[in-house]
Amino acid sequence: MTNHVVLIFAYHFPPENAIGGARPFRFAKYLSRLGYTCRVFTAAEQDGRSDPNTEYVPDPFVASTRQSFSWQLERAIRKVFLPGDVGMYWSYRAARAARAYIRAHPGARVTIFSTFPPLGSHLAGWQLARGNRMVWIADCRDPLTGESADGHRAASQRRLYRRLERLVARRADAVIANTDAALNGWKERFPSSSNKLHLIWNGFDPEERLTALPASSHDCKTLSHVGTLYHGRSATPILESVARLIAANRLAAGSVRVRLVGPAEAGCLPGPEFIQGAKSQGWLDLVTEQIPSQQAQQVAQSSSHLLLLQWRSTDQVPGKSFEYLQIGRPILAFIQPNSPTQRLLDQSGVPHRCVYPGASPEEIDNTVAEFLEVPSTPVGASPWFDEQFNAEHQTQMLDEIIRSLHCRRPGWELQHSVPYSRATARRRLQMGNRATKPEERHQPHR
Repeated sequence: MTNHVVLIFAYHFPPENAIGGARPFRFAKYLSRLGYTCRVFTAAEQDGRSDPNTEYVPDPFVASTRQSFSWQLERAIRKVFLPGDVGMYWSYRAARAARAYIRAHPGARVTIFSTFPPLGSHLAGWQLARGNRMVWIADCRDPLTGESADGHRAASQRRLYRRLERLVARRADAVIANTDAALNGWKERFPSSSNKLHLIWNGFDPEERLTALPASSHDCKTLSHVGTLYHGRSATPILESVARLIAANRLAAGSVRVRLVGPAEAGCLPGPEFIQGAKSQGWLDLVTEQIPSQQAQQVAQSSSHLLLLQWRSTDQVPGKSFEYLQIGRPILAFIQPNSPTQRLLDQSGVPHRCVYPGASPEEIDNTVAEFLEVPSTPVGASPWFDEQFNAEHQTQMLDEIIRSLHCRRPGWELQHSVPYSRATARRRLQMGNRATKPEERHQPHR
């Protein structure tokens, strides 16, 4: 049987502590159990890992001297044309490393899988696919364009991102969106490409389920947000609400503690005077540096209540939502109404309350006060959640996409004499699971 290789361009990947590395790690893990050889090209250093199929490709913008021409060129591109995006020159090196791997494995059937963000991963996939006419799947964990993505971009930058999005829609053999709203957006913008657009939600690894730990404090309720605060994820409304409730004696200062763990961009927190006052009153814990993912998960697992901030986005679901729902403790969500996050929470079976944009201070205070009365006893997520967002199930969907794309290419030979189905994929996964010893399974950082 011809070896089928999936070349994965994932700028972020374990052991790096970045949520963007969890999805490609899960796909690589379960595709390998289905019989694929998954070769990952990443900018994340692989210290502590010994996976021979993960290749570290250093990002020249990070690793090279700032005096080099390539460094200055990428700096200019980031500043003027593609604000906040990374991996432009890295994409060239990653594509070059992939070509070398292909030359060393002649005869292999190849699928290219790139995952965005950052943009460098798609640029690498495009370069390799363009030069070799290989099947390319572009996975979009965030939208390239749209209201939430374009809010901080200049008009010229929005036009450039739209061109890049058209390039992906036109050249990629398949485009994967990670929410139903994002998929509908792709279909509206590119109706002629609707047959190549697919939906695979974000999710969780069933072998690494998170469960609730005993609450870290029995004297007060702990409301925790774990993760970076950036544009569109401001903690100011919840902090100001707690301060008002305490000032009005609707909450005792010692009855609640808000914990914010992770870096925070300017504008995502109240002013220094407010922060200092909240700390001195004892109801705010603020840790503004990145901590190891396992430690961050333990903060969430040991909290009595959990905080979700996604007020601006109408088409994305924060990755931490899936961790929170596994833990099963009450969730306070600052989100858009009728958004994918709203639908996920409503069908999950886990207790939650929602605050929507435009809510008055009084409405926010009433919702927060009511939410803090919700019992902190963990509640198991619904069977629907377990089925739809299980990484094994999602990898079966990706497997079907890969097979259908190659069926359209000359030279493809079906490996089965009967039609392929998800039941077949489940059997292949079960065989792979039995072949993998528990002690050999890597525990990723998320």
